[in-house]
Amino acid sequence: MALTIDPATSEKNAEAPVIPSRQLAYLTELSLADNSKFIEVRVYRKWTAIKIPGFTPISFSCILLDKKGSAIQANADLKEKARFEHELQINSVYKIQGFGFEKADGWGKTLDNDFTLSFGKYTQIQQLSDTDFPYHYFNFAAFNELNARLEKKNPILTGGQIQLSATSATRYYFNPDVEETGKLLAAYNQANASRGHIQVQTQRLTSWEQERNRNRVPLGTLLQIDPKTQQRVLFTQEATILEIDTTHHWYYQKCGECGGKLTYGYLHGQCHQYGTKPNPQNSYCFRIVITDGTGNAVVSCFTPQTDGLIKDVNTLLQEVENKDPAAIPPAILALQNTRHIFQFQFATPTAKGPTTFVLKKIMDEPQPALPTSSASPSSPPVMPITVNTGEEYTPPPGTPTVTQDTPADVPTITIPPHDPSSKKELFPASANQECGPTPKKHKKE
Repeated sequence: MALTIDPATSEKNAEAPVIPSRQLAYLTELSLADNSKFIEVRVYRKWTAIKIPGFTPISFSCILLDKKGSAIQANADLKEKARFEHELQINSVYKIQGFGFEKADGWGKTLDNDFTLSFGKYTQIQQLSDTDFPYHYFNFAAFNELNARLEKKNPILTGGQIQLSATSATRYYFNPDVEETGKLLAAYNQANASRGHIQVQTQRLTSWEQERNRNRVPLGTLLQIDPKTQQRVLFTQEATILEIDTTHHWYYQKCGECGGKLTYGYLHGQCHQYGTKPNPQNSYCFRIVITDGTGNAVVSCFTPQTDGLIKDVNTLLQEVENKDPAAIPPAILALQNTRHIFQFQFATPTAKGPTTFVLKKIMDEPQPALPTSSASPSSPPVMPITVNTGEEYTPPPGTPTVTQDTPADVPTITIPPHDPSSKKELFPASANQECGPTPKKHKKE
């Protein structure tokens, strides 16, 4: 009797992928490019990371210990905070799988690891009864290592970075009755009373010609505005591309699930079902310097806002032989000395550097129709703007924050006339003292 095989069944079985089971790994054995491991750890610490100033919550964080006494930090997006707060309890032991890896941020780094774990929607947590895990983690320095650990570039001393802390002797004072404070407030109020205003249209206009001329504020004026007060307002300006920032990468890959930037060699295992193939996407991220004669401004250009300025990023990647993100292709360099009408907004400020912007649209050519103003958030048609030039402002993160077109309540800011004496000291100081602005603290971005 002949053996018969159903072709449909055979083909289906042949195409079914064989997904290997995950293997246990200690924290020191984890590989950034390997998503096939699980860990067994005790939850040592957990907290909500916040952004200073403003004390804005940005992520859930925890420290995990394995049986060998190694420690690692793990982070999760704020939207997952409630889940991990519930599933990860202090001193409990868990089996954890389905996580990714990220480069450790300097500002939020608590351990001396070069990377942190990333938890997400595909992270699986199972509580274990095994309690043979350490309860504490220390990373003390020997006496002859102190000098090296206290260097500015390596502030790790005992497993955490140097930071301010409070004791029983700490006291807090709010709005103290101090003579210098009164003088400062009086000088500030007097300066604000004499500053002029300009009008800013916060609603999108239906006429293409009107929209491409909306908020035509000179770059020299915009560079005096505090970027934190006008984060969602769109400005337009006809300007020339002065140069391309060749110190910045021109494209990057972003996760097809969360949209976050993929660092080379770091997996987003928390974003994808185990056994499925990730689908990263390419995006422009080059920076240009534009000028309108009143000032020079740095503008970050991302996909798809670059439409109308340059060809699609995937098309350009197919044309260039050197796909190194640091090697700027001739097609981008050719944008220098070309003139365009840019629509842009302030980039999210970070700790250091000048004010920068993010490209929203190239408005050289008219489009068939614009969205009606009803699609935008309701807001008053005109808002006064003011600018303070006595402060330092900071550049945006590598990837711009997604925001709405315009807010319903745009804060008022003041625009002062140029005054060479504006930097004069408010208070008399001794010959060996200097007064300067307090630097602003960061991001993330």
